[in-house]
Amino acid sequence: MKNYLALLATLAGCSLAVGCGDSNEVTGPGGDAGTGGEDQGAGGTAGDDGTGGVGGADDEFVPDAYGEWIKFEPPGAICSDGSQYAYYVNFSETSDNVMFYLMGGGACWDYESCMGGSFRGAANPEGLPDDYANKHMQVAGLDIPVDVVYPLMHADPAVSPMADWNKVFIPYCTGDVYAGNTTVTYENPEDGELVEFHHVGHANMLKVVEEVGTMFNEIPELFVGGCSAGGTGSLVNYDFIRGGLNVERGYLLDDSGPMFPSSLSTSRSLPLHNKVRASWQVDDLIEGAPQSELIFEDFGNLSTVLAEEYPEDRIALTQFRLDYNYSLYSYERFWERDGSDVFLSDDDTTIGLDQEDALDRAAVYGLWDDDNALVTDQYDAVDNLGYYIPFWRTTNDSHCVTIPGLEEFTEEEAVMLFITDFPRLAWAGSELGDMSMRDYVDHLLDPDAPLESYFDTEPNGPLAVCMPDPLFDEELCIDAHDNYTPGPQT
Repeated sequence: MKNYLALLATLAGCSLAVGCGDSNEVTGPGGDAGTGGEDQGAGGTAGDDGTGGVGGADDEFVPDAYGEWIKFEPPGAICSDGSQYAYYVNFSETSDNVMFYLMGGGACWDYESCMGGSFRGAANPEGLPDDYANKHMQVAGLDIPVDVVYPLMHADPAVSPMADWNKVFIPYCTGDVYAGNTTVTYENPEDGELVEFHHVGHANMLKVVEEVGTMFNEIPELFVGGCSAGGTGSLVNYDFIRGGLNVERGYLLDDSGPMFPSSLSTSRSLPLHNKVRASWQVDDLIEGAPQSELIFEDFGNLSTVLAEEYPEDRIALTQFRLDYNYSLYSYERFWERDGSDVFLSDDDTTIGLDQEDALDRAAVYGLWDDDNALVTDQYDAVDNLGYYIPFWRTTNDSHCVTIPGLEEFTEEEAVMLFITDFPRLAWAGSELGDMSMRDYVDHLLDPDAPLESYFDTEPNGPLAVCMPDPLFDEELCIDAHDNYTPGPQT
């Protein structure tokens, strides 16, 4: 992910007609993104008494501006370190539709993953940078807005079918895929330092929805989505967002944050589900969800419950078959390999499957393939559930389909496309047959067409030989893994 973010920062800097500077300093999520931006304090337009606030139930909300990101800070909403939480809204003058997009950024449940800066650890453990939507990343003092990192929020209709919608950007700083409602004290194993960590992503979301409900009295169409942790967060919070607003029709796109069925004999994600439920007090969320007894039985039942509760809504999952990020998060601490045998580990505090080992990679792909078979069967059984699952792309180790396909090109080609043809760059490598991810989102947003599903059965990419039989070849897998270098091609 670091290579991907660095390239994105480079592209944004080079697109501003000032050239690519000598500085290689890159600040991504969690870094110092500077100050400034439109800040409305506790949120919304100032009241008649001159104080900040969203306004009472009888007040008509009028934003300070349209077409730019405005920050809101719900009272009582906090990040993991106890600092103030903030979200952003970009208001439209031409549409009453609203999209929520939840930022990705790992997850954690111990000191090392929450505070140690591990690859899949928690984003923003020290709170959110200011003006985070406009300065989501920086390079050499140049700002990269969030709608470049996540193109579905882009204002160009050639990039996003929701270009003119009202957009709500939900930053991530609680390490709990927006599902938590607890505070935990973690101990640094090196010096015994105790750190209080607030896993309150779900509690924050409820406060955000309450405020957003005062901004939009009626919402004809609502889209909720996110990538990775944001994908999971969009799924687990969909009922609370959808039910907390006055919405006519809703759409959900979970990008690379699947909630797999976990109670079947070939389920591989039950250890993860049990771990996070205990670590983040997720049962509070489940108790507030519809048909909670079914979700308590199997967290993976959430998708079918949502489909039943909102039969006119359209709910979809997208991810790559060779995802090597969320798959590692799902299995690396909970499974081990001995030769060709893959089995549950007795110790989930250490890494059991090493991402640098070729045959452990193959084991991860096998577990992911088992879970993918279960979730596609689950979605196939319900009319308003669909999926779009391509096989592989270089970009970001096949993780997240709704981010730009920067690494499908050489750096020089990517820079040129960023300047001249961002729509192509935004969805490069997301193709499945004649469709791209953009095409599938168009389809998802079309309530007049039956919701379809697409699953790539054509192996592609150098690592397909690490997939389960009949594709698996041990010698070729080791060679492909040892010679595979994620990142910009040269």
